[in-house]
Amino acid sequence: MNRALGRRSARILSLVVLASTTLIAGALCVGPLALGAEVPMEIAVGGPTAEEMLAQQADLHRWLMDQMPVGTLDRRLSIRITENDAADLRKAIEERSDPFKVGVVKSAQHPVTFASLSARALPRSPLTVDGGTLRATDDGGFVWALAIRTDGALAVRVHFDKVDLPADADLYIMNLAGQAFGPYTRQGPDGTGEFWSDTVSGDTAVVVLRHHGPGGQADLARSGFAIADVGHLGPGFQAGPIASTESFCSFNASCVENASCYNVAAVNDAKSAVALMQWIAGAFIYTCTGGLIADSDGATQVPYFLTANHCLSSNNTAANLQTYFQFSIACGSTSCPAQTNPGGIQRLGATVKATGSAGDFTLLQLSQTPPAGSVFLGWNNAPIANTNNAALHRISHPSWAPQAYSAHHVDTGAPTCTGWPRGQRIYSRDDVGATEGGSSGSPVVNGSGQIVGQLSGACGYNTGDECDAVSNATVDGAFAYYYSSVAPFLAGGGGGCQAAGTSCTSNSQCCSNSCKGPRGNKTCR
Repeated sequence: MNRALGRRSARILSLVVLASTTLIAGALCVGPLALGAEVPMEIAVGGPTAEEMLAQQADLHRWLMDQMPVGTLDRRLSIRITENDAADLRKAIEERSDPFKVGVVKSAQHPVTFASLSARALPRSPLTVDGGTLRATDDGGFVWALAIRTDGALAVRVHFDKVDLPADADLYIMNLAGQAFGPYTRQGPDGTGEFWSDTVSGDTAVVVLRHHGPGGQADLARSGFAIADVGHLGPGFQAGPIASTESFCSFNASCVENASCYNVAAVNDAKSAVALMQWIAGAFIYTCTGGLIADSDGATQVPYFLTANHCLSSNNTAANLQTYFQFSIACGSTSCPAQTNPGGIQRLGATVKATGSAGDFTLLQLSQTPPAGSVFLGWNNAPIANTNNAALHRISHPSWAPQAYSAHHVDTGAPTCTGWPRGQRIYSRDDVGATEGGSSGSPVVNGSGQIVGQLSGACGYNTGDECDAVSNATVDGAFAYYYSSVAPFLAGGGGGCQAAGTSCTSNSQCCSNSCKGPRGNKTCR
């Protein structure tokens, strides 16, 4: 049966009306906190603030510009987006798929080995090597840089492979407008020799390898990597409906509301917890929303992050996840930044701790800490799916826009979609604002600002119209339903592993070290 996984699905849904009974069989808590427990929010402490992170990036960019060999920008590795590539992306947008597609991946297959220089003295003057430009540095090391251009891109990511660098060599990525990320060292962030870089805006990215010396000549032979692919984030996905009377961005539906225009106590904390997500899987680049979630141990702060299973569920994909915190614009502004250059603070990488298609949830642990002052949202595991008219609130990033606000109320009379039973899911009606593709995974909070679920999509007879709250219901995965799967991490006392019967993706997640079952529905055994 067809079903909507996001507001931008235009498919007609098969509706099945279920009795309004609470369907949470098998989801009773096995951890130290029973159903009905709640955990308060926490404010992130330690680490740099957003302002300090931006200042550090500016300093790094200035240093890299000074290090870059003369002539680097005179030649480029060109990545061409064909009409077929553009057509594939346009088709994906027109189909209004969810997760929302925002870019394409192109093969580069460009090795960097320095083999031609391994037996020669390092050049004092810039020299073309492996497509880039290399020069010796005063500390006995070297710097090599290569500009990569993909015409028409609004932002670029680089997929590195076969990365093997000596301890005194660092790899960076930058653009010419002030963004710079790194260093990526040795065999990369995960030690596998393969990773995706951070995202830089514009159509040109510059890869910089800096060996700090001494011993640069000897280390040339031990330095190597390949630029395997390039991610091209483009404007084609703006093909969604253009609002005739805008309340927010031109690419959003007219009913989408700017979160900065609302001072609602229930979601003010969420503005510092929710982040835009961007990741790469196969031939496309995708976006969803997620948010930081607190655990019950007030003495520690693990960067747990909640989103939807249909957005992201595997460690291979989570490794390249880019999260953007504090991406918002002032109330009254319709001059939205390009979606491919969102504001806010970028964080790279994550691992899957627990995930499941039933309840449509994924709990991640971010690889990098969020900015100081971010909020880990509290939660309440009491069932709410059958509490008619219960107030719900949300911050999300619809269509890769800055933060948007929506308010809802639980509707226990809403027809349910096949495979999405009430109790496992929360059905609600929109009261203020709306969600779109890209909003999927956004935490939904109760009147006390506590997480009670996260967005799965829409269910109704007119899901092509995001503003039709009469024909369509908004559907969230119910935190109460899948609580037993996340309790070993969020409730404490679980030793960081999952109990038998909980959803999993790998053996390492399970206390029994056994994750078995059909693909997409594995459990610890």
